[in-house]
Amino acid sequence: MVVLCTLFLVTVAVGSYGQSQDAPESCLCVPFYQCRGGVIVTDGSTMLDPRSPDGLSNGSPPKDNFVSSLPKLTGIPKCDPYFICCLDPETSRVTPFRHKCGNRNEAGTNPFAPVPNKTSISEFGEFPWQAAILKVDAGVVIFKCGGALIDDRHIITSAQCVYKFLDNKNSMIVRLGEWNIEEEDEYMPHEDYGVQDIFIHNRYNPSNLRNDIAVVRLNDTVQFKSYIDTICLPEEDDDFTGQLCVVTGWGADKIKKGTYSSVLKKVVLPVIDKRECQDLLRGTRLGPRFQLHHKFMCAGGEADQDVCKGDAGGPLICYKSDNSYAVAGLVSWGIECGIEKVPGVYTEVKNFIDFITCKTQKPIKEYWRS
Repeated sequence: MVVLCTLFLVTVAVGSYGQSQDAPESCLCVPFYQCRGGVIVTDGSTMLDPRSPDGLSNGSPPKDNFVSSLPKLTGIPKCDPYFICCLDPETSRVTPFRHKCGNRNEAGTNPFAPVPNKTSISEFGEFPWQAAILKVDAGVVIFKCGGALIDDRHIITSAQCVYKFLDNKNSMIVRLGEWNIEEEDEYMPHEDYGVQDIFIHNRYNPSNLRNDIAVVRLNDTVQFKSYIDTICLPEEDDDFTGQLCVVTGWGADKIKKGTYSSVLKKVVLPVIDKRECQDLLRGTRLGPRFQLHHKFMCAGGEADQDVCKGDAGGPLICYKSDNSYAVAGLVSWGIECGIEKVPGVYTEVKNFIDFITCKTQKPIKEYWRS
């Protein structure tokens, strides 16, 4: 993922320990380490010191002198510094989550998080359909690429991301609800799923990346929640040309020796007319006779604003008039990253509706906002 400035502040997902916080109604001020997922910890988890000889403390709270050494910011708090307002599990009412596709949480789903200091950083839960595709290699979990949740058993991604897993599906993990891939203890826990089936488009060509799309069936049913939900599929007559859309991912900022992002990043890009895109790409090493296949679409072409290595399979989402977002494209390929007048190329999802619904065995109307 290429953005103009790649420096950002990584904040702890449960709140800002060093600054005072206004308390939402119906919550209690507690030390930050006693709050997890917005709810007060009542079983002592991660705060106990095991008494076995080889037992290690699994999360003692900070010592008083450590807390007092942190900077205290000015303000009129309702919760003291280093305290956080957290829901009481015995008295709080939990509102049932109402699932609907394409619901972007622009303010995020963590009410305790400070505002990110860069517009390229997503909020926790802002894009609840975002999937991370991981590989387990000798016990080590490695990030590979992105995808998008479309129903309670399936994600879509690029074929290039997953075709090497066909002979070893057990080494693949689909992670949902992820935000910071380097942090285990976030505001709400991510969920990992195994893979039951991988459906690569039968005309996928790894050489020219035509038909670069796959459907992945998870090994269990996803329970929707505010930070794990689906993206809508587009309708066949949707045309997003000229519209500003958003692409997300954890990919590198450069094609060679780039730095991957630990926090999910977002880039706003214009969708480019296909003829214009082809002309721009002919000005690259592809040459003047390059033909852009009609099942691709293009976005970007602005300096330092692009997706890059590791972003493949990630969704390019566009706003629709019914107040939903649909996945217009899946990150596929480009020439370098973030070069002015060189758009990125995406698999255009609306051209593959029949393929998707054939593999999921669900009617297309189930993937639209009802």
